[in-house]
Amino acid sequence: MVVATRQSESIHSNGRLLDEDKINRALDNASRLGAEYAEIRLVSQTTNSASLKDGKLERAIPGQEIGITMRILADGAWGVHSTSDIASISEQVEPTLRLAKAVAARRSPSQHSVGLAEVPIIEDVTHWKSLKDVRDTDLDTRIEMMLAIDDEAKDHENIVSTSTGWSDEHIHTELMTTEGMNRVWSFQRSLINGMVTARDGNDVVSYRMRHGGEGGLEVIESCDLGLMGRNARISALRLLKAERAPSGKMPLVADRDLTGVYIHEALGHPCEADLVAAGDSCLEGRLGQMIGSEICTVVDDPTMRGGYGCYPVDDEGVNTRPKNLIVNGVLTEYLNHRETAHRYDLDPNGGARAQDGLHHPLVRMSNTVIQGGTHKDLDELIEDIEFGVYACGSRGGQVDTGRGSFQFAAQEAWIIENGSLSRPVKDVSVSGMTLEILKNVDGLTRDAYLGSPGFCGKGQTVPVGDGGPLMRIREALVG
Repeated sequence: MVVATRQSESIHSNGRLLDEDKINRALDNASRLGAEYAEIRLVSQTTNSASLKDGKLERAIPGQEIGITMRILADGAWGVHSTSDIASISEQVEPTLRLAKAVAARRSPSQHSVGLAEVPIIEDVTHWKSLKDVRDTDLDTRIEMMLAIDDEAKDHENIVSTSTGWSDEHIHTELMTTEGMNRVWSFQRSLINGMVTARDGNDVVSYRMRHGGEGGLEVIESCDLGLMGRNARISALRLLKAERAPSGKMPLVADRDLTGVYIHEALGHPCEADLVAAGDSCLEGRLGQMIGSEICTVVDDPTMRGGYGCYPVDDEGVNTRPKNLIVNGVLTEYLNHRETAHRYDLDPNGGARAQDGLHHPLVRMSNTVIQGGTHKDLDELIEDIEFGVYACGSRGGQVDTGRGSFQFAAQEAWIIENGSLSRPVKDVSVSGMTLEILKNVDGLTRDAYLGSPGFCGKGQTVPVGDGGPLMRIREALVG
């Protein structure tokens, strides 16, 4: 099956990949056979990826993937069938229904049966069109943009290696259900990234960079790529000369990237209602309770156009909206999908996301941001700190959502002494308990926006955005 190569092109006269009559017959058959609910979701992804190693083209891979997943709910349990063979999906109704009934028959007394919260039944088409369709971008243009980073990143004798990468995708989704939901939506994402490695004798350090978001070529063109590469080089060289970080409990100021990663990992995941239902969240039973400083308000917003984690419709056909996870320190909302919304008697809030057409939806974050505060800038935030650390960026970490503990590593950092930044340090890690840290937040700058784009793994990988203002924590464990 051929997929449209331009946003203006359609596949059939109605722009659909699925044969609606055939799919409706399959869904009607599922209902006749006893299904409580059934859905068929198709996702077509047109992708391009490329990479340079030390300025030389290493790979360039255009891709076209189509996946289709049928979910059937029967006797309070799911049966799921996924395939790339669109024509065969109608033949899988009976086997998938039998699978659901077999799962239900083996359900233990302690397990909850599955129910779905009611949602508006919508028939529509939503296309978020990019200003510059990324599928029109040729390989030479992609290489030229990656080289703009590479040329600046490698311009020093101590830079021993550079790598740059590019990825873009056009996502087209169709969803039809036994309830009458019939929705089509599409949008694009674009991303450019790099890594700089520096060496001085036996000391080797690296620094990574990313820029991207929802949209086409205009997303990449909006970035000063030369400056991006130059800043990465400067940071890598600075890390070579930096001393080891101090350890102990002290004030910590996080830049918007580290703030975003903390909010995503340490708070966002415990807010996912499927983890709450599994008993793996420190926020279970805490809706309506004060869990953080009153200056903390956290929003997960898939409607934030340009954010790497945004999407117009969730993978259960529910319209997206901002989700106010914390308002002035009070936990007000879980991220949910229809199943967890039914279990906790909540309104579905558009949090169902699947990696692609071959995966079923899970509760996932989108663009997760802590709102800005009252401090003017970094100088005002650190002016009364006698000794502490200003940490920037993230090299990843570990989170235990059940216990509510975390550990993150920063890309780079500075010592704060007597209200000023004094000297760079490296190998900075931050650890603690999520709720303790939230209560220790005592300063936020006014400006809050998304940091670098990222990816979230939870059995499936999806693009996400996170960020916020610069954040001051009264006391954190630094090591």
